[in-house]
Amino acid sequence: MAIYRTDRIMGSDKTPEQAVLGGDGRWRLTWLPEFGLTTDQAVSGLRLDEILSDPDLVYDRMALAEATTCADRIGIILELAMVRLWKRLNSAIALCGLFLARLA
Repeated sequence: MAIYRTDRIMGSDKTPEQAVLGGDGRWRLTWLPEFGLTTDQAVSGLRLDEILSDPDLVYDRMALAEATTCADRIGIILELAMVRLWKRLNSAIALCGLFLARLA
């Protein structure tokens, strides 16, 4: 898992979520846009997404501990992150379904 960064965007090679630098100098995660974050918090948010998106880590206690720490760094509880990311995934799947239905 690798997080990349440009001057205005951060992302991951494992998930489609990103952090975008706003005009106020704060980072906004695509899955948690209402929070203005520092650079370190944005990295923690992306790392959290990577951990929760990896099926191989579902029962990995160390990964879940890291996910909890990442959530703490951005000021939310782990369960909220899980729900928010799950909703984004469901929305993306629904949009793909609509697109494919129109192609048929």
